Amino acid sequence: MSILNKLYPRPRGFQLTGGRSSLGTAFAVTARDEEMKRWADGINMERRLSAALNRIAGASIGQTSSKDAAVTVTKVELACVSGIHPQGYSMTWEGGLLRIEASARIGLHYAVLTAEQLLERSGLEWEHFHIEDEPDFPVRGFMLDIGRNKIPKMDTLFGLIDTLSGLKINHLQLYMEGYPFSYSAYAGLFPDATPITAKEYEELDAYAASRFIDLVPNQNCLGHMGDWLAKPELRELAEHPDGMSPPIPLPFKLPPTTLNPTDGRSLELVKTMLDELLPLFSSAYANINMDEPFGLGTGSSKARAEQIGVGKLYMEYADKVIGLVQKHGKKTLMWGDIIAKHPETLPLLPADVTVLDWNYDNYRSFEASARRLQESGVPYYVCPGTSTWAAITGRTDNMLDNIADAARCGAAFGAGGFIITDWGDSGHWQTLNASYPGIVYGAGASWQAERNIEEIEGAEQYISDVILKDSTGSIGKLLFELGRYYRLENSSLDNMTYTSYLLNRGLSTQEKLETETNAMMELYKEIGARGGPFLLDYRYAEMLNWLSSRKQQLEQVQLNLPDANTVVEELKLSVALIEQGVGLHRCVYRIELPDDAAEQALVVQLKEQLEQTIHEFERLWLLRNRAGGLARSTKALYKLLGQYEEKLKAFAEASQME
Repeated sequence: MSILNKLYPRPRGFQLTGGRSSLGTAFAVTARDEEMKRWADGINMERRLSAALNRIAGASIGQTSSKDAAVTVTKVELACVSGIHPQGYSMTWEGGLLRIEASARIGLHYAVLTAEQLLERSGLEWEHFHIEDEPDFPVRGFMLDIGRNKIPKMDTLFGLIDTLSGLKINHLQLYMEGYPFSYSAYAGLFPDATPITAKEYEELDAYAASRFIDLVPNQNCLGHMGDWLAKPELRELAEHPDGMSPPIPLPFKLPPTTLNPTDGRSLELVKTMLDELLPLFSSAYANINMDEPFGLGTGSSKARAEQIGVGKLYMEYADKVIGLVQKHGKKTLMWGDIIAKHPETLPLLPADVTVLDWNYDNYRSFEASARRLQESGVPYYVCPGTSTWAAITGRTDNMLDNIADAARCGAAFGAGGFIITDWGDSGHWQTLNASYPGIVYGAGASWQAERNIEEIEGAEQYISDVILKDSTGSIGKLLFELGRYYRLENSSLDNMTYTSYLLNRGLSTQEKLETETNAMMELYKEIGARGGPFLLDYRYAEMLNWLSSRKQQLEQVQLNLPDANTVVEELKLSVALIEQGVGLHRCVYRIELPDDAAEQALVVQLKEQLEQTIHEFERLWLLRNRAGGLARSTKALYKLLGQYEEKLKAFAEASQME
């Protein structure tokens, strides 16, 4: 296999120059100029290369003495060359000498990452080559939702930063709604929370910066404020303090989730948050989100909306929040969904605002919004997703299409950045393992779209070789396949799998399920999603075969990681959740259930399986994540367990009456 196939993301330019030769058992780094020497020392270049060498060759760091006959030296020559992209580099290996050129310290860092990966994946013998490399997008990011239930422990976050760094990702956000950060003024409102502390955020910021990753503070400031507005002390700050009726007739109200932008206390709440959060970060940016303010201009702010329009009402409030960010010397990032609905707001955006253009579905493209933003002159990033939320193990084909489209359109229409999002909808049941396909494929697409969009096998193999270190080389492909069970559901549900929806929805009759699902589809249409009548062409027998195959494959992987058992157990748990959904579908649609006795036997089986699944869910959650939020995440599973118990009780009562 060519050495090129051992690199991911694939570099922009790569040429084999003929021949191959072995590296030595130590490195000697020299620089042509003082600036390059400072860069090399600053990124610990020689130590990093030696450590990578040690991992594969067993040599001791720094053993370069000519008296030791077992030590041979590979010379590394560095040069600072103007004209190379700041994040770019060139690298040449002709045997005996590795030449690296860069124009900035970060470019040298990326060159070292490339060399480290070659050592880890190709060993000590390299084909001779020349690389010319630079990224398509200056900002290549990942956003992890920590605002809905799942707040990772510090070791988990440090490990995530290491994974992102190896993929040349340079931007990280931890999305916040609710209380995932310990705002001191409001700790009493959230007594059961286990938030990230100020000290921990400072540690994360420094750790990320040491790996050339910009950790950007993130706090929603208008919509998605449901956890705050549920508190009696803050309820009157809501646009709809008593909740709001859905835009279509449904037998319930939506809880308050949006701040009233005309109430000065709303801005005071946000100011208190930002004043405590933003100083902890070295980043020049802050994300205020401002997305999905449901009911804006229809409740407490209705009079102002009727006076100036909903779009200008939104911008009137946004300007004030942006001003708070500016007082901290930072530039603003914010989502573009409301701006897209109200294009008259585009000229009102301050010059230091970057719009985050999001889309997570493969049935629509980034092209129209990207073109409009480019024509308006507004800086923007494209933001696709991992497609793992509300899906357990993902929707792989949707993810691939969504990320590829974002990369193509972003590159074509001048996007300044590319952020892969990983949300926590429907309990945040997906593990980070399930999100690796989206993270890795997105990293490749954002580094160099033309080279990496078609490199699905390269992304699969990177996961196997580098992230999970599977000696069988199969787990990367397996993770991509685990996100394809939804194709056997053939469901028209938007932005989720039917299995995830069913597990969250619970035990029901077929008629009631389809009635409620059709109502939800109508609600989707009202908020701009695909909507339409609920369609389902479920392949039950094929799903059983799919589950059997995935279980067999999981038994075969051999991970060389300290937490190898945990990784496999997490994936088995994910399969068990899907299997529970398959059984629940069988129960609802009465597949192969000729009588009550057969149905009762199935419910007994599902109940026992679910009890085991919940136990494993809770055990594995606590290995990587904080306890706060776990009860909310498992709430739907416990509800389903209770429904099974009620069903069995009804069977028992019916039997006694006979």
